[in-house]
Amino acid sequence: MIKKGSVVKVLRKESYWYQDIGTVVKIEKDIKYSVLVRFIRETYSGVNSNNFSESELLLVES
Repeated sequence: MIKKGSVVKVLRKESYWYQDIGTVVKIEKDIKYSVLVRFIRETYSGVNSNNFSESELLLVES
């Protein structure tokens, strides 16, 4: 079960952070991309977080 503070790996192939590790910051209910994940590495535009669905994430550690 993914919860706030969990370390996850991204499985969405289109994502900039594909196969990268991040930390869950927030989980919302009843929306498609309900899990907000923050990363150490930033995109070219300076963004370091993105929303994912639970099916696009693999739990590494709680």
